[in-house]
Amino acid sequence: MLKRQETTRTNQSNWQSPHCAVPETSERKTVYHLRPVHLICGALACVATTLTIAGSIGYYVMRGDMLAEADAERTELVLEYQDHIDRLRAEIVNLTSRQMVDRETVEIQVMDVLRRQQDLSQRHAIVADLVARAESVGIYLNDDKPLPPQKPALDAKGLASLAPEDKSAIGGESELIDEPVKALGLRDGQTKTFDPLSILQSPEPSAKDESHDLKKNAEEQAALDAVKSDISEMGQESTAAVDAITVATESRIEDILGITQSITPALNTALRKHSAVGGPFHPISEENFPKRLERANLALKTLRRVKFTALRLPVKSPVRNGRVSSNYGPRVDPFLKRLAMHTGIDFKAPYGARVYSTAPGTVILAKRKGGYGKMVEIRHANGFVTRYAHLSRIQVSEGDHVLSGDLIGNIGSTGRSTGPHLHYEIRKNDKPNNPATFLSAGEKLSALAL
Repeated sequence: MLKRQETTRTNQSNWQSPHCAVPETSERKTVYHLRPVHLICGALACVATTLTIAGSIGYYVMRGDMLAEADAERTELVLEYQDHIDRLRAEIVNLTSRQMVDRETVEIQVMDVLRRQQDLSQRHAIVADLVARAESVGIYLNDDKPLPPQKPALDAKGLASLAPEDKSAIGGESELIDEPVKALGLRDGQTKTFDPLSILQSPEPSAKDESHDLKKNAEEQAALDAVKSDISEMGQESTAAVDAITVATESRIEDILGITQSITPALNTALRKHSAVGGPFHPISEENFPKRLERANLALKTLRRVKFTALRLPVKSPVRNGRVSSNYGPRVDPFLKRLAMHTGIDFKAPYGARVYSTAPGTVILAKRKGGYGKMVEIRHANGFVTRYAHLSRIQVSEGDHVLSGDLIGNIGSTGRSTGPHLHYEIRKNDKPNNPATFLSAGEKLSALAL
């Protein structure tokens, strides 16, 4: 134990010898004292140095990956922007193409409108010519005659005897027409509030004022649609005008044929057979306008033929303001005092009163003839012959061509006559006809203003 204690002391003395160095006289020594804080600072410095070196090494090692990732992100961003730009360009191209297609569509519509306007102008000229032709045959769409102050008087018996197809039961207030074409609703095909050519002359649309151009295109399309609607309306109006002329013409034909039926039954049947007018009207459309126009032309031609035939019939009165003193038919002969057939009508008038031709024709006799005294005989169309007897003076010669209303002689009392008067006869195939029937038809035809 003593030995262990000695050893411990020896070690303690050895441990304390560095801290308690005894300087020798022969050489000088420096002694440093290390404390724990110094060790801690040194350790921290080593750690910081190690981290710095490791960070530098890691930065240089990972720098390539970081740069590659940044380049990849930048490339992806560039590609995304490029894709967006491509989409915008595609939309611009699509919009431009759509605008070009829309413009081509508008151009097609404009050309169609121009074609329809040209057709409408031609149709307007045709209908205007049709109106003029209708007026030339007596279908007047305007009238300068004043309106009657009151309705015409009709007796109860006459009203009760009206047939179902009679046109007398009409009325209402009427106004005179100054411009028949406009009154029928037919406007000028050149009249328009919008010129479709202005669309074709407009500049091409640009991208900067796209919204303005879209609005402008919408307005032009609306105006173009309005022109198309106006043209369609005027087309229907022109068709309605043709129908109005057709109805009026066919009605006039029926009136004339109905009046002349009793005096020319055979001729009337032949005219009806060759006329072939009438029938129901179909709804108005662009396709049936030529048929309607053809029907109107046929009606006008038929009316001209019927009117020409009616005007050549002996339906006028041979004297003015003459009074009938003896009618057609059996009567007591003033000389024989026996019942005899009176083959004409006697018109009592002053001596020397004028006698007129009742229809156009050719004078075939102008001389004295037995009991007729001085007589004029005129041959007319359709086999009719008229006789004007007991004249005091003959104003025509045989072979002369006379018109309806021409002066042919003067009333007298030549031949078998009891006083100044005109004996008037109408014969066909040398058979007498009742002149009263012709005169009644003439009054009705005069009312039609043929």
